[in-house]
Amino acid sequence: MQKKILTQMIGKKAACAMEDLFSKQTEEALKASAFLIAEVFDSAHIFERLIEQPSEARDKAEKKLIKSFYNNLTLLVQKTWVEKCDEALKEQVLFHLDGVCAALQEKKYISVYEQFMLLLHDTVYLLFGQQSKKDDFGEYALRIDPDFGVFWQFLQKTSESVPKSENIGRIYILLGMCFLANY
Repeated sequence: MQKKILTQMIGKKAACAMEDLFSKQTEEALKASAFLIAEVFDSAHIFERLIEQPSEARDKAEKKLIKSFYNNLTLLVQKTWVEKCDEALKEQVLFHLDGVCAALQEKKYISVYEQFMLLLHDTVYLLFGQQSKKDDFGEYALRIDPDFGVFWQFLQKTSESVPKSENIGRIYILLGMCFLANY
């Protein structure tokens, strides 16, 4: 059901790109799928700089994205009202955000990958509470905010797989940051 709704929301080409993003064997094929997802996130122009530019421009764009991601996620988490029992998680997310962003500045994608994905899951929990733990959350997210629903589908898929290389981990992390830096 979610695939059908996803296809309705973002089109068949982008929905196929979401599937291909995790099944492609070559990094070039993966990049092509990643660009389509970045378009869905309205971040294709940013993503192109992060992937295709010469190293100096790419590094500058990546540092800017990490800073935007840090600032926006900090704001999202700080401004989100949570139950008293979730206040410790809120503080923990902010604490881990510092460490994750520091590792990303040092380009340690694989070593920080799991912590990054956990950080994103915890943030989604803070934003949506127990609803995010329900089996139908993917469909719910697609219906209330298609962009966020696509991000959730992406997050579910990236959390299930360990990247085969540092560069693939980088692509997955950059896509996640592209969405949340502007959410």
